[in-house]
Amino acid sequence: MAASPQPPLTRSRQHPLVLNLALLALTLVVLAVAVELGLRISGYHFRLYPETIEFGAPDPVMLESGFVSDRDLFWVTKDYQAKLARYRRERPRLIFLGDSVTDLGHYDQALAERLAARTGRRLSYGNLGVAGWSSYQGRQQLARDVVPLAPAVVSLAFGWNDHWIGFGVTDQQVAAIHHGATGGALEALRTVQLFTQARLALAGRRGAFPNRVPIADFRANLRAMVETARAHGMVPMLVTAASNHVPGHEPAYLGDRWLRDLHELVPLHRAYVAAVRSTASSTGAALATPRHASRRSLRATATAG
Repeated sequence: MAASPQPPLTRSRQHPLVLNLALLALTLVVLAVAVELGLRISGYHFRLYPETIEFGAPDPVMLESGFVSDRDLFWVTKDYQAKLARYRRERPRLIFLGDSVTDLGHYDQALAERLAARTGRRLSYGNLGVAGWSSYQGRQQLARDVVPLAPAVVSLAFGWNDHWIGFGVTDQQVAAIHHGATGGALEALRTVQLFTQARLALAGRRGAFPNRVPIADFRANLRAMVETARAHGMVPMLVTAASNHVPGHEPAYLGDRWLRDLHELVPLHRAYVAAVRSTASSTGAALATPRHASRRSLRATATAG
C-alpha cells in the first residue's frame, strides 16, 4: 500500500525550525567572535611577511611596521604603492627588481653615480626590490606593476630566497593557500590567519621541505620574466646573486631556519646562479654578474617567506 504524502509544514511548525536555525547561526557567530577575541588577547598573529633579516637594521620591530600584506605578492613594503605612483609620474628608464640585495643593497645608486661620473648623464631609474622576495613574486610583480610603467630596461635579480625552505611549501603553494584563505579586510582577522597558518603547516608535513622555488620553477620564472619584458618592449637583464660563502665556513644561523642542511648552502647557491646563467644563454638576455658581495649585503639576504 502506497504511503500517503506528507502534508506541507504549516506555519506553526515552520516557526520552531526557523528559530532553531537562527539560534544556531547566533551561536556560531558568538563562538567565532570569542575565538577572535581570545586570539587577539593572547597576542596571536600570523602574516606572510619576512620573519627576520639578519642585517642589523631593519630589526624585527621595524619589519613589523614596515610591511603590509598583498593579495598577489604576499607582502610589500609600506611605501610600495607610493613608489609605484611616483614612477608612474616619472617614468624611469630602468627599473630594478629583486630581493633584499636590491631593496637594501644600494647598488642601484652606485650604478647611477658611476654612470654620472663617466658620462655626465643622469640615470633615470627606480627600485622596486622587496626584502624576502623570490622569483615567483618577481614574476607576478613584473606582469602586474612594472609592465604599465613601460621602462626601457628591467633588471631581474633573484635567487637567494628561491633556495631557502621558507614555510616548508613552495611559493606557488603558498599563493594557492593565501588566495583561498584570505581576501581584503578578512586578512586582519586572527581566525583567518590561524586557518592560513594551519593549512601551511599541514601542507609542509606532506613531504620533505622543498625550496621555496624549486630550481626547475626558478628557470621557468626567469624565462617567463624575460619573455614578458620583451613582449612589452623592455630589455631584460638577468643578475646573478653574489656570494662570499665558502664550504666549511657557512654562517651557522642559516642552518637554524633557511636550509635542510647547512652544508647545502654553497652548492645550492651555485646551482641557482648557474640557472640564471643558463637562462640568459638560452634566451639571449643580458647577464650581469657581480664580482663579490659585502658581508653587510649578504646578511641582508637571510629572509624567509
